[in-house]
Amino acid sequence: MEKKQMDRNILNGLKALLIFSISSITSVGINYLGVGKESILLVFLLGVLFSTVLTSSYLWGIVSSIASIMLVNFLFTEPRFTFVISNSNDIILLVFFLITAGVSGKITSRLQKQIELTEKNERTTLILYKIASGFLPISGTKSIVKRGASFVKEYTGHECVVELADESAITELSDDELLCCSFDIISNTGKLGRIIVYGFEKAEDSQAEIIIQSIAMQMGIALEREQLYTEREKIKVAMEREQLRATLLRSVSHDLRSPLTALSGAGELLYENYYNLSDEERRHLAGDISEEITWLTNLVENILNMTRINDSQLLLKKEEEVIDDVISEAVNHIKRFMRDRVLTVKLPEEVISVPMDGKLIVQVIVNLLENAVRHTPPEAEISLEANISEGYLVVSVSDTGEGIDKSIQNRLFEKFVTLDTGITDSKRGIGLGLAICKAIISAHMGDIRVEPNTPKGSRFVFRLPLEG
Repeated sequence: MEKKQMDRNILNGLKALLIFSISSITSVGINYLGVGKESILLVFLLGVLFSTVLTSSYLWGIVSSIASIMLVNFLFTEPRFTFVISNSNDIILLVFFLITAGVSGKITSRLQKQIELTEKNERTTLILYKIASGFLPISGTKSIVKRGASFVKEYTGHECVVELADESAITELSDDELLCCSFDIISNTGKLGRIIVYGFEKAEDSQAEIIIQSIAMQMGIALEREQLYTEREKIKVAMEREQLRATLLRSVSHDLRSPLTALSGAGELLYENYYNLSDEERRHLAGDISEEITWLTNLVENILNMTRINDSQLLLKKEEEVIDDVISEAVNHIKRFMRDRVLTVKLPEEVISVPMDGKLIVQVIVNLLENAVRHTPPEAEISLEANISEGYLVVSVSDTGEGIDKSIQNRLFEKFVTLDTGITDSKRGIGLGLAICKAIISAHMGDIRVEPNTPKGSRFVFRLPLEG
């Protein structure tokens, strides 16, 4: 600090000396041209004003004034080349010069300091605006802390660390850190932490202190905003989970009622009229009961899978599975639902094994086939095809139904999405099947999509990597 002040004084002295020299040479020149002492004094007065402005110091103006009087007395007053003044007019002239130079220098110095203070305040205001706007787009506690530390470094030149109250205990400054200054990060909820600035003293630079205090205040606002956002997200997740649970219970209770009613009616009819019914009628009732039980089994399996997905407990048990066996098991599981529909299955000519959780992939194919059955009329055609393409096992289920309604195209793989807003009675389904398919395929690092089927209907395609 002292060295900087000394360097600044030396520089100002050189400036004042240079201006005084120029004034002296100019005065000698115009005196040679026969110009009077009054004009020469104006030249020195101008030099005094320049010294005050360029050195930003009133003291250097006074020094220049005294030096100018002595030089004028020595060179331009009678008797010349002495410091004696014999003419009273010269005395009055030099006294007025000294007063004029002093007053002008004082006014110029004050005006210059006022201008410098205004410019400094403008710079500080601009920096405070940049700090305030710089925290607006930032989210995340780490990003806020990083931005605050970078602002301190950028606008004050000092290194700093940020300690947050909820991350670690705030330590007291040690003797080795006496040159550090601590600025509290305050919000409406209390103290959130502090900024420790190294190599800085509050009395050193008031502008820098204002900037650091502003950074601490903006960090407090940003961190409080982050806390509110986190709490809001937790509440939102809790509300969505509660809504999901309520929707699941409502959907399950509704869909269980229909097959249970059908099972009860068919069983009661079979029990009470067993000997009055023909073999074909008893066979038909037994088939209905088997179909309803299969549907219930699929429903329970989907609900269990969805519960595991929601709890992040969907663990894959990958093994090398022959795709023919997987598709055969799925077809056997669903074939009673097909009734009069025509199911065409196309498999690769060679035997292909793919790493997968066979039970879950069977569930995916069953869900897709069941979805095709629900949305196609009797005697419609459904095709199931598997092939190898570009390192993937590609499985597709195509139907000849009416296609995907535009209202649900973009939400088809979300939970509880059905053609109607709730549960359909004519086409049973709680909207979990496709969501489960996507979750299972994604867990296998594959993908699933839906596209129009030619000439009509829809085509669901999923891919699994051949190397897991």
